[in-house]
Amino acid sequence: MRSTFSNLIGKRINGILINDARDSFAFRTTEGKLMSYYTAGECCNVVYINHLSGVNILGDGNPFDLLRGALVLEVEDKQWVDVVNEDEESYEVIEDGFFTIKTDRGYIDLEVRNEHNGYYGGHVGETDALVDIEELELVTEDF
Repeated sequence: MRSTFSNLIGKRINGILINDARDSFAFRTTEGKLMSYYTAGECCNVVYINHLSGVNILGDGNPFDLLRGALVLEVEDKQWVDVVNEDEESYEVIEDGFFTIKTDRGYIDLEVRNEHNGYYGGHVGETDALVDIEELELVTEDF
């Protein structure tokens, strides 16, 4: 099965940008291209990046880090797991999906949260239509 982030393999990334809602984000390559992604759900759910770790492997923004970047070697989509599911009749379900991006400088891990009423799923997808660039901010630390 093809990973959500397969298109990053072989690319050198030097930044991660995200919007305030944490539902649109991009990886910046050393060539200045933004590889864009979004979280989405069906009716009646909210999907967003809950945690992001490993940002420090991209460096502190000095010219050497920006030029060299981190080479993406491998990506892995891990399964979605229930965090909260009161019972089968509950209308409150929270699931987390986990994704790992392995680079030559370390790992970047994303946890995506899906909050819904028990009937609808969420996902992360790639997009060619970048969210308004002014809405994205460079991530400088894990959250």
